[in-house]
Amino acid sequence: MSDKTNLPAIRQQVTELVLAGSTRHAEEAISETAEKFGDLAVVEVLNTLEPHVASLHLSAFDGGKMSLATMLIPPKAWAESLAYFAATWDEDWIEDEPEVLAESLFAHIHGVVFASDDEERRAELLHEALATDWGVTAFAVLFSTAAEEIIEIANDIHNLGAHRSGQTTSDHDVIPLALEIARSNEEAWDRVLFEIFPDWKPGENELHAGSDEHDGDDHDDDEDREHEYAMGRTTRELLLRLRKQVPSKAASQTKAGGRPSLGEDIFS
Repeated sequence: MSDKTNLPAIRQQVTELVLAGSTRHAEEAISETAEKFGDLAVVEVLNTLEPHVASLHLSAFDGGKMSLATMLIPPKAWAESLAYFAATWDEDWIEDEPEVLAESLFAHIHGVVFASDDEERRAELLHEALATDWGVTAFAVLFSTAAEEIIEIANDIHNLGAHRSGQTTSDHDVIPLALEIARSNEEAWDRVLFEIFPDWKPGENELHAGSDEHDGDDHDDDEDREHEYAMGRTTRELLLRLRKQVPSKAASQTKAGGRPSLGEDIFS
């Protein structure tokens, strides 16, 4: 890039547009930056946006809505922004519309991870996101929507290893994402699995899908068989966990070289 002195002004412009709710104009500013200074300039701008601002912008896009920001945001910056994705949810919404929220989260994560065919970038995105507590919970939310299929894959991997197994006949949308994690980062796969099934003891009990609808008699039966099953957290429970992991407010300290953020307390 020929003139880095433009970056602070561009970052401030994008921040103001995002916080004003104009993601379309913010994306236009990002595209203009790429045209004038190249993709690396966009990467630098995105890398210095406050995480909550990046989250607000990226949440407006998914695999069906192309975004230069989605394709170029540095993996670590995306992982940090993911902490704020659930900031606009409230408990009533989680209680009433868990499937809708899970679908929105899937569209966002899938859109970022599979925005390009660059396998190295994909692996780095997964690594950075799953190195955080909120990232692990976010992916657990997605996989809880296909719990039976995830159990099938988990058992297969536990018995044969990630690189010798993981096949499934399911065509559920989350399966490619689950296999991508299991085959590229087994430790991250285990973290997600234990987030869904916190009481699982491999070799001692079996994975059992949780249900958002509990019948009294069935619940009693589950309690009687605690030694046999590791009950999975439901999508609703995981959504609540993710919402509680949102920082109470944006970090008070900006990144190196960054300006103080507008709307610093937007999520408080």
